[in-house]
Amino acid sequence: MTLQWSWQKANVAASLWCIAVGVAMMTLWLAKPVDLAEQHPSIFGMKFNAALAFTIIGTALFLTTRGYRRLPVLMMAPVFVYGTLALSQHVFGVDTGIDTLLNTPFVDIGTSLPGRIAPNTALCFMLVSSALALRAFKQKNSIAQITLGFTIFIIAAAALVGYTIALDFAHDWIRFTRMSVQSASCFVALGIAIVFVGTEATGYHRLTLAGILGLFTYLILLAMTYYELSRYESAFGITFSTNGNSARSTLSSLVLISGTLYGGLIVHLYFSSRRARRMAADLAESRGQLSAIIDNAVDGIITIDERGFILSVNPACTRIFGYLPAEMTGRNIKMLMPEPYHSAHDGYLANYHRTGVAKVIGIGREAEGRRKDGSTFALDLAIARLELGGGIIYSGIVRDISERKANEQALIDANAELEEFAYRTSHDLRSPIASSMGLLTISRDMLEEGELTALGQTLRRMEKNFSRLDHLIQNIMILTRNRLMDEDDRAIDLRALVSESIDALSHLEDFKRIRIENHVPEELTIVSKPSKFQVIVGNMLSNAVKYHDPKEAAPAIDVRAFRYAGRMRLSVEDNGLGVPPASRHLLFKMFKRLHPNRSFGSGLGLYILRKSVEALGGTALYEARDKGSRFIIELPDGELP
Repeated sequence: MTLQWSWQKANVAASLWCIAVGVAMMTLWLAKPVDLAEQHPSIFGMKFNAALAFTIIGTALFLTTRGYRRLPVLMMAPVFVYGTLALSQHVFGVDTGIDTLLNTPFVDIGTSLPGRIAPNTALCFMLVSSALALRAFKQKNSIAQITLGFTIFIIAAAALVGYTIALDFAHDWIRFTRMSVQSASCFVALGIAIVFVGTEATGYHRLTLAGILGLFTYLILLAMTYYELSRYESAFGITFSTNGNSARSTLSSLVLISGTLYGGLIVHLYFSSRRARRMAADLAESRGQLSAIIDNAVDGIITIDERGFILSVNPACTRIFGYLPAEMTGRNIKMLMPEPYHSAHDGYLANYHRTGVAKVIGIGREAEGRRKDGSTFALDLAIARLELGGGIIYSGIVRDISERKANEQALIDANAELEEFAYRTSHDLRSPIASSMGLLTISRDMLEEGELTALGQTLRRMEKNFSRLDHLIQNIMILTRNRLMDEDDRAIDLRALVSESIDALSHLEDFKRIRIENHVPEELTIVSKPSKFQVIVGNMLSNAVKYHDPKEAAPAIDVRAFRYAGRMRLSVEDNGLGVPPASRHLLFKMFKRLHPNRSFGSGLGLYILRKSVEALGGTALYEARDKGSRFIIELPDGELP
């Protein structure tokens, strides 16, 4: 990215240089400083029209770097036309009047006619305008642009070198009409920008292009030198050799040898650059694959330096810890640790560097992490020590195992619950059966002895035992069905369901003397599983009826429901016996009867209630009242698919 940005700066630099030179030269031509022209005539080598053309070219190139397309293309059209007309004057020997159209020169320096530019300058204007029009239109580099840029650079660079080594033909293609130093410098800057900016889109390496540019410029200069010597020999009838060999022959050998050597160097550079590109591509692909693996890993991957400061994190770390990557990078790793690990970490790291004894590095263990919100969670931690050329770093892989730990604890709780359930169920099932078997033996004796009154009482006790047994079995069946039954969600009319549940309890003792009010709004519905929801409402109401206060003059039960914050809240309030404070921790547990003398039962009612609510994703709550109890359930208010 930095390298690409540096080459983009070349575009801006070339555009600003052309604008600066063009504006400066136009200002001088308009100011007409005669004394300056007499003392330093070379300053006025660039003509007014050429200065204006460079100003337009620089502006167009700058606009191209800002993403403009149509305007730079339109700006290049008059430059191309100007170059074409100027070149045609030299080729066809005509005067189009373009030379003095905008400005009549106050002095004539370095040209065959006032204001006329050299043919190599005219040709470069045509090439530059074509290349920049393509660049603006396509917004990327291409082979055609590189070829045009090559030609521009070679012509301009040869002219500049020609001034340096006094090789006139390099800048004077036609006698008395030369490319100025200012024009040559602008064309060199433009050629570099055209060739080297955006080169990666063409697949060519910049070093290769630079080598080829150097080779061609060198060979062109040698050819020009050869031509210049040949022209001198022909014009003056002299030779530059004492052994009979002409200078042209010597120069031809020099061109051949140096060209061969230079060409071999370029070929080597070309294949070396191709090999480097392949290696860079393979490395980029490997880095891309590794980055994709790391970025998409489920586990968090963190690297730290020897001091414990975070060097890098992958996206999973944000999900696990809640921090953005920028909030973690550069900070000490202990920010992700709760106490006591937070305070002990620096000492542990220093001790490891001093002794080399590892407690976690290369071993791995379960630990605790701290999230951005301050909460802690269990995690698996594995740390590896990596020795790199620049030093030592540590790579850590963290996995959030809080869900696994919760599942393990839930499994432990479920197994304990299952063991208790099996024990209590077998005990409660056997107790009424054993009692009834004893009563059956007594009944047989009473029947043989004719004690019919006592026999009736015994049979009633047996009936009560079997009723208890039947009630226990029914509760076990309800509990099992709720665990195993797969049921679709449906819209439930809550008020109607409460009314049905109230009617279903009419057989209970003292039902008629209890005032039961259904305050649920008629329009209130909830999307849930009907069977489980009916069990919940039935248990809440039956619990309130069974444990009403017989001494209360006006026993009452009120049922209310409403929505809030995307949830539905259902409550059943009564003024009954309530729950003693010492027994409230036993609520919603298996086989816990808090008023055993008030009503018979299995002690599974509230347990079934809690399990059914949790199966629906809700919670069951208890609130004590001044007189009586309030049982509450909160369920998610779902929607039909």
